[in-house]
Amino acid sequence: EVALLGESGSIVAPKSELAVDTRSPNDVVRRVDDRTLELDGRFRVIGNGTADDPYRISWELLTSSGAFIDAAQKALTAPPWVRLVDGTYIEISGYYSTAVRVARAKNLLLTLNRWDGCCIGLPPTPFDAIDVAMREPISLQGLHVFRFGTFRGRLTVSAFETGGFLLGLYRLEDATFETK
Repeated sequence: EVALLGESGSIVAPKSELAVDTRSPNDVVRRVDDRTLELDGRFRVIGNGTADDPYRISWELLTSSGAFIDAAQKALTAPPWVRLVDGTYIEISGYYSTAVRVARAKNLLLTLNRWDGCCIGLPPTPFDAIDVAMREPISLQGLHVFRFGTFRGRLTVSAFETGGFLLGLYRLEDATFETK
């Protein structure tokens, strides 16, 4: 790897190459059976994407957007397999928390990894975190508890960026808490 000198004479790492995939979402779908899709030959999704039968998606599918999106380079388009689930109902499991300690919350952060908001775990990225808007408030009893569960709702995929920084990508709306 070659180091570059910036305008001020400081060392600047070269920008990584972003992947580009111009296929339409329909080009990456293969129907396996009535309830199973294979996306891009590598992601299995079970369900029909409806409120009654949501797609069961993986964090691997969501985090794959990291190779395609970089707000600093103005690349804000998710890959076709992620765009395919935009606007559909999904089910996904993960760790959830709130920005402040409250007994009940209607807005949560759902993440792939455990994180206490400070010191324990891995801080989320826009690719492995989902902003969740609950249909009804959820109880958050107990101190120092890592919370894990399964959520269902309508997924929105939309890059939220400012000043060349990607702040968020995924939102789950009208969400329900399914299991602990």
